[in-house]
Amino acid sequence: MQWDVIVVGGGPSGLTVAAELAGAGVKTLVLERRTEGVQSRAGTILPRVLELFHARGIADRFIEKTRKIADYPFRPSHIWAGFHPIEWKYLETRFGFTLGLPQNLTEEVLWDWAVESGVNVQRGAEVRDVRQHADGVEVDVADVADASGVISTLRAQYLIGADGGRSTVRSKVGLPFEGRSGTFRGIVLDAELKAPWPGGRINVDNEMGWVRGYTFGEGITRFNIVHRDRRHAPKDEPVTLEEALQCIRDVHGTDYGIEKYRWASRFDDQMRAVPSLRQGRTFLVGESARIHYPASGVGMNFCLQDAFNLGWKLANVINGVADVTTLDTYDTERLPVMHALLDSVKAQCVLQFNFDPEAVALKRRMQEHIVPLPDVQRKLVLELCGLEAPYPRDADCHPLTGLRCPDFDLVLLDGRSVAVTQTLRSRHFVLLDLEGFSRQFETLDVSGLPVTVLQARAAQSPASMDGVKALLVRPDGYVAWASTEVGCAAEAEAQIGKWLKR
Repeated sequence: MQWDVIVVGGGPSGLTVAAELAGAGVKTLVLERRTEGVQSRAGTILPRVLELFHARGIADRFIEKTRKIADYPFRPSHIWAGFHPIEWKYLETRFGFTLGLPQNLTEEVLWDWAVESGVNVQRGAEVRDVRQHADGVEVDVADVADASGVISTLRAQYLIGADGGRSTVRSKVGLPFEGRSGTFRGIVLDAELKAPWPGGRINVDNEMGWVRGYTFGEGITRFNIVHRDRRHAPKDEPVTLEEALQCIRDVHGTDYGIEKYRWASRFDDQMRAVPSLRQGRTFLVGESARIHYPASGVGMNFCLQDAFNLGWKLANVINGVADVTTLDTYDTERLPVMHALLDSVKAQCVLQFNFDPEAVALKRRMQEHIVPLPDVQRKLVLELCGLEAPYPRDADCHPLTGLRCPDFDLVLLDGRSVAVTQTLRSRHFVLLDLEGFSRQFETLDVSGLPVTVLQARAAQSPASMDGVKALLVRPDGYVAWASTEVGCAAEAEAQIGKWLKR
């Protein structure tokens, strides 16, 4: 085979899964149709994804990028269905903030990371056809700059479609894209103002509609607008400056001194999804698997988590240290998360975009009396990060199993203090002996397996870690196994054996 894996699409999820694969020694090619960067749609990076980037040593790059376009990059809260603030302090993470970073800048970081990891990237490469065989895939590719239409055929063991809502890969492998058309339209406007944006975000919701405004890059303020009387404008009708200004004035009584705009588009709440994230040797990540209204701006974060889930599994199978059945868990773990996301989007749209007087009154009551409740806040931060429910697990397992590993620090035997996420830099499983000095895994043989065994003590661990003596953490930061017993080497070995083989 020419390649171990071909990834079609060089957006956030495609670059991330490619970096994960190449970083594990897998020969990986990214085919990207674009020859230049993307017009930014996504613009938020949430705490869970920052934890994952921290596990690969690059979280600081995104923070630094954001700092260059915002005096204070750390937003300590978020929104849900227009309600705010949803406080990140309830997630118990060192990354208790939202980063407002435009997608083109996010992609700059991810491109660099992918290339550093050993990914081969081809821009201007358009996929025309895909054929699957028992032992691999064939991909027909054309150079978008070559008018002759010459087609070259590339071969790989596996194919990943990360080519967005109009995915060629999804279509060519025959995965249905089921759902419904949009029921309303909104406007997104990247504007230049006469005076600098005062900072922070504005959220206005009343009988005329909804407007949100926030800094979105140097000299740019982004406005998201849904106007009661313009909700059914044709999606392909160009957005004019006059229309956008009038919509903002109608809702908020001011146009904030907008002089001109750099880009504008219409969005809707069309919703479609695949019944499976896999077809043979082909996998889908991100928006190639679903499209939806960008409720609360979380969509890209779920796409990236798809990539982190699939990358290490596929790498281990290709490297011969995991059984091919491991790949089945990508579907069983991420498909329920996708459905939960779509249900959340439906609920948010029903609440947020009903502008009848009764609905507006209900939203105001919820904003004042329900949203601030701590239990509601805890529920919503988990929902926003896609962490509501554990991945499938045995009925008699420890409650942490299948959940995101809590964010806490470890004190190692040499006295160093490290975050548990930092122990995942090698993309290995990490087996933690949290008794520190018990050496309960001293005789455990993990030679030849991507497993790191560490003796450590937890420093100020969260309540969910109370009594935990041993922890097996997956490369994507999820708990594979936890125990409150000492001397459980045989059980640890069995749990490792569920994921890895020699």
